[in-house]
Amino acid sequence: MPRNTVFVAPVMTELKINCTVTLHGCPRNPRIKWCKITGNDCKALNYSNHIRSEWKNFTEHGGMAFLVFLNISMEDTGFYRCKEGDTSVSHAINVTVTVLGDLNTPPTDDLGWLWPYVYTCSGTVGLVFMAVSFFYVVRCQGRNWTRKDMENKNQYMDKRKNDLLHLPHLCLDSDLLTYVVYRV
Repeated sequence: MPRNTVFVAPVMTELKINCTVTLHGCPRNPRIKWCKITGNDCKALNYSNHIRSEWKNFTEHGGMAFLVFLNISMEDTGFYRCKEGDTSVSHAINVTVTVLGDLNTPPTDDLGWLWPYVYTCSGTVGLVFMAVSFFYVVRCQGRNWTRKDMENKNQYMDKRKNDLLHLPHLCLDSDLLTYVVYRV
């Protein structure tokens, strides 16, 4: 177990902390002892119906010791250490007990890493939607302008045809035509 490990548990729940032990010499049943650090001393724990110790072999020369708090209380908060015999001593293991519904504990957000991607994707989708909407509106207005322009152009052409059909009889003298002004 890495150093500076902190075990956090709500009050009145079960907590199991562990300690890796390497056995030296001949394989044997290990004599694992747990103690609680108070000041400079490490006071041996009294096992009861509240606390028990367990052992699990992983290899011929090693295993893991467990200290199980069956109904953890605020008094169990502190630093613990496991020992194998009198020679091997572990680092301190921090146990923190919290009150159920502790307001000082922020809720954990396991998907916190995902939020920047959600914001980025939402912004991109919003930008694409606005661009498509803008081009759609411009295109629709372009069609309306074209239709109106065509209607006006057709009306103008029809009027010009009608005006040309009702022109007074003129001589086709080019000098005369240059001075004639028609008002419509």
